[in-house]
Parts: sequence; C-alpha cells; structure tokens
Amino acid sequence: MSPRHADPELDELIADITIDAHDEDEALMGFENAFDETGCLPCPATAIGEHIEILSVSTTNGRHELIATCQHAGRRHQIALLDTHIKPHQPASTLLAAYRRWTGTENPTT
Repeated sequence: MSPRHADPELDELIADITIDAHDEDEALMGFENAFDETGCLPCPATAIGEHIEILSVSTTNGRHELIATCQHAGRRHQIALLDTHIKPHQPASTLLAAYRRWTGTENPTT
C-alpha cells in the first residue's frame, strides 16, 4: 500500500464534514449530509465503464458505506459510491475524493 500524499484541502474538508461525529457511523452520515447540502447532485459519472447519473447518496440497507442511487438507460440502480468515478470538473468530485480519503481507498489514478 502506498503512503497517503499530503492534501491539506481534502483533510480540512474531511475535518469540516466529520467535526460533530462521535463515531464512524456519524461521520458517514456527515458525508451523506454533505452531498445533500452542497446541491451537487444529480451529476454525471461512470461506473464499470458506463455513463451514469448519480441521483442521490445515502446510507441504505444498514450498510456501513455510502450507496449511490444512479440512473442508466432509464433504470435506477444502487451501487457503492466508491465504485463510481466523477470527473474532476464536477462539484461532487471533491466530496467523492474526500470520502475516498476518509475510507482509505484513495486511488491516485482517478
């Protein structure tokens, strides 16, 4: 595993999102709220090489991760947010990058 690169802006965003969290579940809800409050959704993205639209992000079905409700070819699907890729020019991309960093699943090639 490669060491984390320094990114003070993402670290500050994570601190802002999780400031009132007492545990990981509350921090996860902080990320869910951040996606809701910024108004950055819906937004275009890709998953498994297909163009999708992320409609919303939530903690559903008791899972301890964020789930994206997406639309593709007129149908709705729920997939792990970490399985999506948002282009850097989209406002939601910074939140996704912060969420990836918080979960320890940063991918410097995305």
